[in-house]
Amino acid sequence: MKKTTKARIGFGIAAVVLVAAIAAGVIAAVSKAESMPLPTLSLEPSEIMPAELTPRKAQYDKRINPEPKTAAPIQGERIIKRSGYTCSYNNERRQPNYVAWALTKARTYGGSKREPQFYEDPTIEKEYRALLSDYYNSRMSRGHMCPAADNKWDAQAMAESFLLTNICPQTYTLNGEDWEHLESFCRRYVRKNHTTLYIICGPIYTSEPVQRRQKRLYVPDKFFKTIVCLDKGDERGIGFIYNNDSETHPMTYYVRSIDQVEKITGYDLYNKLDKKLQQRIEAQSNFKDWE
Repeated sequence: MKKTTKARIGFGIAAVVLVAAIAAGVIAAVSKAESMPLPTLSLEPSEIMPAELTPRKAQYDKRINPEPKTAAPIQGERIIKRSGYTCSYNNERRQPNYVAWALTKARTYGGSKREPQFYEDPTIEKEYRALLSDYYNSRMSRGHMCPAADNKWDAQAMAESFLLTNICPQTYTLNGEDWEHLESFCRRYVRKNHTTLYIICGPIYTSEPVQRRQKRLYVPDKFFKTIVCLDKGDERGIGFIYNNDSETHPMTYYVRSIDQVEKITGYDLYNKLDKKLQQRIEAQSNFKDWE
């Protein structure tokens, strides 16, 4: 036998032995891995939200964060006070009845950046808590009631604005366009006029039965937002009702009086104001007063 042939045979045998050794090592590694317990991935909201930003009660400051004006008590509601807003929470629908806050110029400035994700609310029992999974494959966006950009002044307030107790399912068009335009309008208004706006907004359900996605996700048919300015001698109010659809319109298309919003929601908004003042500003619906 030639030397070259012997060399080739020897090389082939060595290669086979090497491949067999590698295969045995891989099999052993896989077997060992399979015998080891898999890590448990926890999605508890208290672990998702940074520990230093777990929810806290509001601390009001007349210059930056005045106390909101809310509605008269709603049957079955659960009042939740956060740093930057007050929420009337509905256990059955796992969403807010409304969210109220006082918007000032100071609230719209600051170094607090948007959170990278939304959070389940660890203060709500799991049975009544909105879940992150409720929105998966729902074709609905997570729409802020109290906007993130209204909470730039404080990292705690910013984080709490991403709790699902401040969120409702909105179409992507509404959330990203017309609803956002109204949010930006409010911020421009307080910056330009150096004033405070008392805002209340929330979902409206008109369908019977209520629309659902993923079984647990109740989808509002409409949304309302009411705005009140209480500057002495210049008190004014206005309301808006938006359809939860994919149409876009100028802001004036959605204008209503607060009285009209109360009629469709059944809520008594701003009920702690002086009754004569309340009646006067809740009847107004002239958008030109706000331009």
